[in-house]
Amino acid sequence: MMSGAECSPKNLTLSLTIPAITVQDATPLEGDNIRDLTVRKEEEDDGCETDSEDNSIEQDEEIRTKNEPAKFDSSVFESDAAAKATPMSDRNNAIPAEYQAAEDEWEAVETITPGARDTEPTGTGGDVPVIVGSLILYEEVLSHFQSTNLTEYIKDIKTSVQRTALGKLKHYLFGPPKLASELHEERNFVFTLGLCPFDNSCSIHCKILQTVYRQLTGNKFDCPRYGSHWEQIGFQGNDPVTDLRGMGMLALLPALNFLTDNKTLPLAREIYRLSLHETQNFPFFVMSINITRIALQAMREGCLNRECNKRKQVLPILNIFYVGLFYYLFQIWKQQHKTIRDSGFVIKDLEQFAKKHPKQILHNLNLYFAEKKSPKQSPSNSTHRKQAATSHNTNLTFASVCEMKPKAEEPSL
Repeated sequence: MMSGAECSPKNLTLSLTIPAITVQDATPLEGDNIRDLTVRKEEEDDGCETDSEDNSIEQDEEIRTKNEPAKFDSSVFESDAAAKATPMSDRNNAIPAEYQAAEDEWEAVETITPGARDTEPTGTGGDVPVIVGSLILYEEVLSHFQSTNLTEYIKDIKTSVQRTALGKLKHYLFGPPKLASELHEERNFVFTLGLCPFDNSCSIHCKILQTVYRQLTGNKFDCPRYGSHWEQIGFQGNDPVTDLRGMGMLALLPALNFLTDNKTLPLAREIYRLSLHETQNFPFFVMSINITRIALQAMREGCLNRECNKRKQVLPILNIFYVGLFYYLFQIWKQQHKTIRDSGFVIKDLEQFAKKHPKQILHNLNLYFAEKKSPKQSPSNSTHRKQAATSHNTNLTFASVCEMKPKAEEPSL
């Protein structure tokens, strides 16, 4: 057996010549330790030979793969087919929650596209989709009502006022002529319209509201059925139907004719602009409904019989008389600088003048149309119209009132 002092240098030299072995300390190695080192060295050499053989096999496999034709992996197609066969709901479940929420929010956005109305207002007062619809014509509305069964309202209409015996005699001797019998049916039709309520489920009724709104404001899109935007054209709340209850659908028909006739539309918009004036503003549609009521009452008292008999029409006469009254009020309001505080007495005076001078109302309107048709003519017509509008008001003063008080015995429809 060799001593530790004699083996120490040899052990140090052996450890330095083997790269895989590091010397951890300078402790002298015994004989058993030397044998262990020799066995580990032989094992490492065998491992290196095995790694080199594996590397050679891998390189041969790579060369073989490059020389072989490419093969398609059928599992890819099978996975695509399985994805297509998977229900949409299952695939949505696989989408991350934040992306799914964004997609749902986008799909919930209303898309406005030109076209006819697809849904009808329900009248429930909730959010109603805003849809671009076509304007409705007066002739279309008239045809609709003429084909609608309104017989249920016939028994409730009142086509004349109740008079005392002396009043009947005075009316017979000095009053207007009776309405021709062949016009009674059309007259009854007009009064039944005043009792026909607005129907939210009827697309024609809803289109009338949309048309008058868009014609006055110039909007290209329909507006929601409910909302504060109705106050813009002179209704008193979020639901314009509440203002129509006193006059039914007749409250809208003359206004629709006024706003869809190319001859009268410029006048309607001129009046509407005045209704938006900073100091002379007034609710356009509330005023319109009052004017319709005045025109209907004048017809009930027979004040329009002469003109109806002359033209053998009833509803067209009511419509043009409505326009004449609105134009007459417009003149007074603008020229005399009336405000909303004067509205009560202005309307009361307009009603009295309409019954006494219906012919003057129509004549004044004809002068306006003649002037618009020939704007280069002498201003005498304009002066004459102004005199006609103010001549009967010389002895009247308008107190400051907010609303016209209803008459004690106002005849109902």
